[in-house]
Amino acid sequence: MESKQSSLIRYLGVQPLIVLIRLDYDFFNIPKKRDNLFFKIDRLINYGIKNIEIGWDSNPEWVSLISEIKIRFNSINFGVASISSRQSLESILSLDLNYSMSPIFNKEILSEAIQHNQLLIPGISNIENFKEAVKMGYKILKIFPASKLGANFIKELLDEKQKDIFLIGAGGIKSKNLKELLSTGYNALVIGRELRDQLPDKELRVWLKNYRELVIKNND
Repeated sequence: MESKQSSLIRYLGVQPLIVLIRLDYDFFNIPKKRDNLFFKIDRLINYGIKNIEIGWDSNPEWVSLISEIKIRFNSINFGVASISSRQSLESILSLDLNYSMSPIFNKEILSEAIQHNQLLIPGISNIENFKEAVKMGYKILKIFPASKLGANFIKELLDEKQKDIFLIGAGGIKSKNLKELLSTGYNALVIGRELRDQLPDKELRVWLKNYRELVIKNND
């Protein structure tokens, strides 16, 4: 798990943003939606998005879909979200994913993931779970729901955290707030439902442009 955490931190150091795509409830009943998903991922890549994750689904076809996405879009850092049960964890163990995320802190599920060398980033919403996750060896954590926990919680975490703990904010994040949130202490952010059809809006396009220019400037 150590190497996978370090690898993900490097990826997010290049671009501190993950776009989350959730499948429609009838996704596997309408073949055209598969093509639409691939088109959407292509567009995200063309906009410059480098990190994408797909929400977990209990449909038996979901695993083969994820395998196809991994092969077809191997230029992106790809993971999955909403892994919070043994069923969801077991379904991803054969996929050799770069990472996965959970909305909650479930020590039993997290321990099983560690045993299988599956990076499953827990969702943290209180200081107690934060401390316990660090003791388990986590150096990268998801703060969820970030928009409801607010600035005071991230400040409290910054007072507690060790310097090598990487914090990802998720939940209710809007593209217009990316710059502000990254300046408050988050190392990376997840954006999903707040993006219409999970495609970059005007504010996100501006942020991507500015971030690219900043990276180029820093590399000169």
